[in-house]
Amino acid sequence: MAGNQKPGATLPAAREILSSDPDPSRRSLAAAELGRTGGEEAVDALIGALRDPVKEVRASAAAALAAIGPPALGPLIGVLADGNWVVRYRAAEALGEIRDGRSVTALIHALCDGRDHVRYMAAKGLGKLGEKRARRPLTVALADENPFVRRAAQEALAALA
Repeated sequence: MAGNQKPGATLPAAREILSSDPDPSRRSLAAAELGRTGGEEAVDALIGALRDPVKEVRASAAAALAAIGPPALGPLIGVLADGNWVVRYRAAEALGEIRDGRSVTALIHALCDGRDHVRYMAAKGLGKLGEKRARRPLTVALADENPFVRRAAQEALAALA
């Protein structure tokens, strides 16, 4: 922080950049800053950034939500039902990184998502959680039509062993 600026003083500026700056690099940096300093106050802005048209911004937002941790669980679980598969994919990614057992049921449901990207990330996240109750749904995912989903399920099951 420059000079006598308070730590929370950058939050409104970072939220503004994240929502309206035309430069995706600046939006990505703003998302990262919100993940480092914003805490629960930044969750809504970062959830919104999961809808950004630029992949790198969405990735930064997901990483920032993961860094915030448990305060982001409820909103992330909520967007697993979003109509946009990219949002669901990034939400599943962040939930896996948070590694909180309260997201297991939501990630198990995401194993049945219509998009293979979401199923892949759900399987990967379940492997990181290490919850034994995911064993049966992951075993079913071994027969998924997508080879990446099958591999993620296999790796997740190995992590549960």
